[in-house]
Amino acid sequence: MIADLGATPRDNGIFMAITYLAIAAGSYLTPRILGLYSSVSRLSVILAILTAITLIAMGCGMGYTGFLVATSCYWFLCGVQINIYSIIMTYISPAPKSGRNFGLLANTTLVGAVIGSFFIGPVIHSLGTLSSFIVFGMMTIVTRFLMLGSGFDVVYAQHSQDTGTFRISGKLWLLLITFNAGIMLSFMGRFNLSLIMKDLHYDIDTISRIFAWGALIVFPLPWLFGVLSERISGKWLLVVSLAAVTAAMGFLYTGNTYQSFFAVSFLICIMTYCSRGVSQKIIYDMYPISEQKHAQSVLSSANWVAAILGFVVVSITSGHFSLQQVSHYSFTAGVGAVVVLMFSRIR
Repeated sequence: MIADLGATPRDNGIFMAITYLAIAAGSYLTPRILGLYSSVSRLSVILAILTAITLIAMGCGMGYTGFLVATSCYWFLCGVQINIYSIIMTYISPAPKSGRNFGLLANTTLVGAVIGSFFIGPVIHSLGTLSSFIVFGMMTIVTRFLMLGSGFDVVYAQHSQDTGTFRISGKLWLLLITFNAGIMLSFMGRFNLSLIMKDLHYDIDTISRIFAWGALIVFPLPWLFGVLSERISGKWLLVVSLAAVTAAMGFLYTGNTYQSFFAVSFLICIMTYCSRGVSQKIIYDMYPISEQKHAQSVLSSANWVAAILGFVVVSITSGHFSLQQVSHYSFTAGVGAVVVLMFSRIR
């Protein structure tokens, strides 16, 4: 869409950086926004209505600047809403089953990714941009209404007291650095893989759907990782996720067949979709319930900042090194993150 508005490659980079900053800001500010409204269910509906408005604005055929503003507002609101669900999960999940519940929450992201990759493009192609965005906006509102009367407000009121004592501990810093190193590598890998396939003359549908197929094959794993995190240290499951994306960076330039590209996408999807639920479970065990709201928000916002860093690193290094060299350096960094996490005291 921004290409149709005459955006240059530089404009594309700025666009991506600003929109990812918006979702990071929304995630970070979620605790404050939650404090403005006593009913989390009604707040979610209000946010959904605002989200629908921004979606419709995005589809109205405005210029580049207007589209950037509308998209940034949309992703800011999405950042808040996504993080609300993570916070609510910490309040409603019994400790013995917290791992599998965070795994199920991670699966919802996976389902959304698969549905979006396969269906959003054809819907826009069939209905046109504005009509499609109106439909997407209405779906957003309808699904949020399901939260009303669900009892979330009672649970939230019991646990949402702000103690004002939250501090990022040394273990959380280490978790953020190692976990988000993997997230950064996963975004770099996605970017590099798209460019490699484009240079080999794969069409845009094939390129866009390779990660949909990878996510589809990964589908059972987030829940399985969640169940395992109740039995073994979540650190080792994060090590597996980090090792997977590190291997993906190592394999990126070893083959030029669709099968090899699919294997890379599968390994990247393990990091993207399996590690988040595990990291949420680690934080769930690391902090008391009164501090979960702030701890989960820090994790979520750092997640999106890592994505931005992935784009920035590729952009900066591409002027000095080939993408293949960048991938090799990324592989080395991934190995370092795996070693640090293995010998850490994170549980």
